[in-house]
Amino acid sequence: MMGMVAGLVDYLGPWSWLLLALLLAGIEVIVPGTFFIWFGAAAFVVGLLALAVALSWQVELVLFVLLSAAAVLVGRRFYGRAAKEGDGFANDRLGRQVGRLAVVDRAIEGGSGHIRLDDTVWRADGPDLPTGVRVRITGHHDGRFIVEPVSSATD
Repeated sequence: MMGMVAGLVDYLGPWSWLLLALLLAGIEVIVPGTFFIWFGAAAFVVGLLALAVALSWQVELVLFVLLSAAAVLVGRRFYGRAAKEGDGFANDRLGRQVGRLAVVDRAIEGGSGHIRLDDTVWRADGPDLPTGVRVRITGHHDGRFIVEPVSSATD
């Protein structure tokens, strides 16, 4: 089996790197995680270099390893920063609601009650408030919104 792969790589020459780049990009599409794409990018660059300049397979392999490492480091730095800027709200359903206005649906008594946000009623904690009062969502804890009353002057 290994001899057959080596023969195919030898037959395809520089095109084998471009084929590998496509294969790795395809894997990234099927199993997303922004990991295989960096190896695919490195293979693509090595393939283009190998088409332009005659390189031995050893040099191509070393270039692939170095470019892969560099691409992964740059990619992690870029995507790591983007993830921090987003504060993880993509999967934080309650966190995305902070700052929005809602209406007390069931009076908040003893620090606990319910609010209506859009077409959904949510549990909420805050100061005692009667039904119908407008509130601003200031945070969340243990699956409950934390709210405060909104004065008409700050709307």
